[in-house]
Amino acid sequence: MPPSPDALTPDALEERIAELRAAVRRAMAAGDRGLARTLRAELRRAERAWDEAVLGDDDGHPDERPRTGAERGLLPVREQVHQALTLLGVPAAPKLIGSVYAAFFPGEIPGARLTSLRRDEERSFRAAPYARPYYLCAGLTADLLAAARGLVTVSTWPLERRIVGPLSPRTDFLTAALRVAEHAGRGDAASSPQVRRLLWRFATNIPGATDVRTTGGIGVVDPAVLAEAARAELDVHEEADRDQRRQAAERARAQLDDVELLFGTRLRAMRTAAGSPPAAAPRSRRAAASRTGTAAARKAASGRRSSASASAARRGRSATKPSGGGPGGEATPRTSRRTSGPVPPGRRPDGASNGDDR
Repeated sequence: MPPSPDALTPDALEERIAELRAAVRRAMAAGDRGLARTLRAELRRAERAWDEAVLGDDDGHPDERPRTGAERGLLPVREQVHQALTLLGVPAAPKLIGSVYAAFFPGEIPGARLTSLRRDEERSFRAAPYARPYYLCAGLTADLLAAARGLVTVSTWPLERRIVGPLSPRTDFLTAALRVAEHAGRGDAASSPQVRRLLWRFATNIPGATDVRTTGGIGVVDPAVLAEAARAELDVHEEADRDQRRQAAERARAQLDDVELLFGTRLRAMRTAAGSPPAAAPRSRRAAASRTGTAAARKAASGRRSSASASAARRGRSATKPSGGGPGGEATPRTSRRTSGPVPPGRRPDGASNGDDR
């Protein structure tokens, strides 16, 4: 029987959590949903025990309580996303947006609404451009100027900030960590379990932000230390990333229209050497051509088989036909034109005249 999660150390709990996750995957692969549910419940208990041991989350496990309509907040989803993005100040994925809003604002953002929010914003802008004070739009890739997958930005931001270059994911992460740490350092926001958990997730990916000598223990993050570590690494990459974004923004302003500047350009088909896009035959035409070619091939094969059969039949008749005209297939001897007896004067032995008989 495995030991109780409450009696394990944080290191042992992490090993136990990894084992339970692997066991859940194996149970699902084997189709045993009952065992998977049992293991999942045990995994939740181990994760709660890890939170209590590392983060000190012992205030009734607020994450396990069902959310009511009042706890979700009274603002529309797009307003909630706008608040979280304003705090972060960089393009962010829906999961990070939801975590930031749950940590610093009342309520939560339903995850199902975030998946279709950007498409709704694009349809609204196409129907009535600039009718709203802001739009939740896409980040633009620096190479193709297309929509960056899974990133949400605000239309009122400078275009350079909405561009995503090769170094942008790291610089945006460091910038978000810096802004979250600064916001958590104001007042008593850092005492919230959700804020501490969010700070720890940022700190584990930044060198020097989780040093026990400066933070005071495992799982404890000082917002000031996190901000200093994020700023130190950001100084290394920020200038190069800014130059790449500026160059991409100049190309975007010269090549894209208003809709594409917010939601990205659509990938177009490559053009041929003559300058025209390769024409793709409709499905019905391709199917008809395929059927015609197949029928012609069958007809040609049938003709070849008929010719081969006729040739074989002729060869068979030739092999069985008598070579002579006599009865029983015996060859009739050819009569010679030569005659017996003396040859008359002026005649050749074969009976032809030699011209002397005139």
